[in-house]
Amino acid sequence: MAIQFGLPKELLNTKNSLVIFGGSFNPPHNGHIIISQLVREMFKYADMHIVTSSNPPHKHVDVDFKTRFQLTKKAFEKVKGVEISDIENRLGGISYAINTIEYYEKYYESIFFLVGEDALFSIEKWYRYEDILKKVKMLVYPRYKDKTLYERANNVLKELSSSIYILDLPLIQISSTIVRERVKNKQSIYGFVPESIIELVEEVYGDR
Repeated sequence: MAIQFGLPKELLNTKNSLVIFGGSFNPPHNGHIIISQLVREMFKYADMHIVTSSNPPHKHVDVDFKTRFQLTKKAFEKVKGVEISDIENRLGGISYAINTIEYYEKYYESIFFLVGEDALFSIEKWYRYEDILKKVKMLVYPRYKDKTLYERANNVLKELSSSIYILDLPLIQISSTIVRERVKNKQSIYGFVPESIIELVEEVYGDR
């Protein structure tokens, strides 16, 4: 079996497929842009939707959905081949991943769900996590390549861990937390977020 980017090569050629890249995007940053481009280039036939979480179940987000969604649309405006989706806001309620997946599976035969490495620390706490891993191929973008997280996931998820693929792609250390802290400390965020949203990010997050 040929492996490319950490995935069996045949998966990269899956037709009628979708890559979901979700997050609170609080705010979106250049790490998100790079990750989306790298993963989008991996899949020849898949659509890619950037999904801004409306009401995340596992974290408190003090910036409203509309603001984060508009920031995300503007941040990704020059990224080719991706669509910015407000589906979680339209679905309403708590933004459980399974609800988003079940919406999209009506339109796509195969779904790839892109998450960060830290998701493996608590994946079994996700609402209906077993159903998620039965319905999608979960793509994990490495941040630290922490082997203990992968070992933990294998031990906790057992046979379901076969649905998880660790991507073999460059590490990117930019985070929304770092961007928020730099704005709070009156430090430049040039290079951290797209230039098109620098002023708006500073305005939104400057007094928080």
